[in-house]
Amino acid sequence: MRTLLTGATGLIGANLARRLLREGERLRTLVPPGSEARALAGLDVEQVRGDIRDAHSLAKAMAGITTVFHAAGRVRFDDAGRLLLWTINVEGTRQVLQAARTARVRRLVHVSSSVTVGQGTLDDPATEESAPPTDGTPYAESKRAAEALALQDWGPLEVVVCNPTFVVGAFGTGTTSAEVVRLVASGLLVTYPPGGSNFASADDVAEGLMLAMQRGRQGERYLLGGENLTYQELLGQIAEECGQPPPRLPFPAWAARGLGRSGDLLGKLTADRLGWVNSHFLRQLYLPAYVSSVKAQRMLGYRPRPVRRGIREALRWYQEEGLLSRDRPLTPRGVVERPG
Repeated sequence: MRTLLTGATGLIGANLARRLLREGERLRTLVPPGSEARALAGLDVEQVRGDIRDAHSLAKAMAGITTVFHAAGRVRFDDAGRLLLWTINVEGTRQVLQAARTARVRRLVHVSSSVTVGQGTLDDPATEESAPPTDGTPYAESKRAAEALALQDWGPLEVVVCNPTFVVGAFGTGTTSAEVVRLVASGLLVTYPPGGSNFASADDVAEGLMLAMQRGRQGERYLLGGENLTYQELLGQIAEECGQPPPRLPFPAWAARGLGRSGDLLGKLTADRLGWVNSHFLRQLYLPAYVSSVKAQRMLGYRPRPVRRGIREALRWYQEEGLLSRDRPLTPRGVVERPG
C-alpha cells in the first residue's frame, strides 16, 4: 500500500512521516518547489515536487496511491494574509480532494485544527459537537471552510477529519509553537498572556492521525489534543526544560491592544509576514480555549502523553540543528510517558 503525505515539511507532517516509515509504509511526499525540506533530511521517502493548488502536480503525486494524509496548509493570523490562506487552505484542499477521488484513492485523513470548534473552559472543555466561535482569526475561518469541504460527500473516497490542538515538538521551524519555544529558551519572553489552550506533543498527534486512518469513521471529526494548560503553565514548563527563569509578569490587555493595532497597521503597509503581531491573534491569547479528546480516546484508542515530551523533543532538535545555542545544557524533568 502506498501513502501520499502533503505538508511533510511542517511540524505535524514531519513527525507523521517518521511514524509512517516506522510502520513500514511506502511513503510519497508532495513538496512545494523551494520549500525548506530540512525536516525530511535522511528519510527514505519519495519526494514529488508540486503544489496542492496545481491539479497537474497533484495528479502525478496521486498515481498509484491508496491512502492520503492531507496536512499541508498555511498558518498566519493577520488580515493581510487572508487571500493567501483561502487559496492554500481552502482551494488547495478542494484540489487535493478532487485529485484523490479521480485517482480512486481509498481513504483520506484531512488535518484540520481545533480552532474550528468552540472555546471551552477547564470545567466544560469544548468537544467536536461544540459550536464554533462567531469571531476568530482569518486562519480559523480558512480552516473551518476547508473542513466543511472535507466533510462533503466525495463518493467512493472515504474522508476522516482530525483536529489537532496547539502542537509542540521536533522538526518545526516556522510554526507558532517553534517561535514560542525558542523565545523562552533564549530568555526573551518575560511576560505571559492570561488565557489558556490545549497543548499536544507532535509525535502523539502523528500517532492519532495513524489511528484515524485505521479506525476513524468516514465523515467524523476527532480532536487530537493533550493537556489543557494556561499559557503561564506552558511557558513555565518550557522554561524548566531549558533552565531559564519562567515568565512571571502578566501581559496587560492594554499593551496587547496597542501592539495588535500597530501590527494591523504595518500589515497594510508591507507584504511581509507579521506572525502573531496583530489584533486577531493577540485577542485569542486572553481567552480560555480548552478542549477534550475523549472521543478520539474512546473511538480510536488515542492516548496522549504530557506535552512536556513535545517540549523536550523540540528543544533537543533545535539544539541539534543550531536553532538554539548548544552552550546551555537542557534540564529535563517531570514525567513524559503515558499513564499506566
